[in-house]
Amino acid sequence: MFHIEYNEIIKSITQHKLRNALTGFGIAWGIFILMLMMGFGDSFQKGIFKIFNGYADNMVIVWGGETSMNYRGNTAGKQILFDEELLHTFKKHFSEIDYISPDADAPAGMQVSYDQNATLGNLKGVDLSFFKIKKLTLKQGRLFSPNDILKEKAVCIISENTANILFKKKKNKIGEYINVGGNYFQVIGIFKPGSIFDGSDRNAIYIPYKYFKSLFNAQTMNNFIMSLKKEVDGKSFDKRFRTYLSQLYRYDPEDSKAIFTYNLSEQVESFQTLFAGIRVFIWFVGFCILLTGIISVGNIMYVNINERTREIGIRKAIGATPRDILEMILIEAITLTTVAGFIGVFFGFIVVYGLNYLVQSMAQEGDLISSVGVNIPIVIASFIILILSGVVAGILPAIKASKIKPVIALNQEN
Repeated sequence: MFHIEYNEIIKSITQHKLRNALTGFGIAWGIFILMLMMGFGDSFQKGIFKIFNGYADNMVIVWGGETSMNYRGNTAGKQILFDEELLHTFKKHFSEIDYISPDADAPAGMQVSYDQNATLGNLKGVDLSFFKIKKLTLKQGRLFSPNDILKEKAVCIISENTANILFKKKKNKIGEYINVGGNYFQVIGIFKPGSIFDGSDRNAIYIPYKYFKSLFNAQTMNNFIMSLKKEVDGKSFDKRFRTYLSQLYRYDPEDSKAIFTYNLSEQVESFQTLFAGIRVFIWFVGFCILLTGIISVGNIMYVNINERTREIGIRKAIGATPRDILEMILIEAITLTTVAGFIGVFFGFIVVYGLNYLVQSMAQEGDLISSVGVNIPIVIASFIILILSGVVAGILPAIKASKIKPVIALNQEN
């Protein structure tokens, strides 16, 4: 009975070192590139979705516009504004709303100063619920309390960027008073801006909305912010909410310029679809590179069989069955692809972790890519694909080898 000697398989593979090394390089390069692309792709995806972590999952921002169509006796040009009482009405009418808050803006570019230091800031009037929707990360101090709102206290929460400009190297910033457009506010909190997409946060100054109203004698606001309960479908709610507003303000439901809405859940869904497509593309590119290596393995196995026809004939003459020959060739192909794949993964780990160290040392807060990692499930899946690829690459040459007739093989000159 014929037995496969694995040392003979290793000897066969290493007999033509350069040829097999070049073939294995194609496979190693394919899995190496796949690891790099997946590593950066996953890191970029995490960076994008990290942007949304600072908001409630189902956040909606509503801006009032101006009607552009005549409707049932109402001429175009009516401005859509909101007030606190109306926000309470929305909350009662729509059970889907979890939190709702004013998000009123003062005239843009107000001067903010402390002693001799000055910058420009955006003064925003918000309610307690605002911080349930937009989750600020405090570096120092606290958020507004119910007492701050009730007593209309002149307190504010500023960004870390604004604090650094105004207070320079001053350690105790909480409790200090800053001048915003001629009005003084006590700093009770300092927050970190979320990401590069939160540009308005970098110079935002939040004050209680009730004090904002009395300061600017503003009974209405142009926009507000709300969050929906997790199970609510954002698109469906948006349609019903728009219809409700068109009836409330008596404008044409088809008037697209009357109000504007931004639904975070739709944005998240769009990005999820985008990254699913990117992931498929990366797999496709990686597979095409691997396919090149697999084809090379198949060609090399054909060449090896032609060179080893006499050897295969001798093996069959001393008792090797077609199945033994089939297994021998398949094991050689699988071994070649697996070893090449392991080398690709090994260097992939080294390069990815090296890049991760480099990226982390250079990354700043808010950058989209702050680290690069290895996707272990992808590596495992790639290895499984490699093993299957070895089978595919070797199956046809193996079948050919198993059908070689000993008499013809022994009479053939190598």
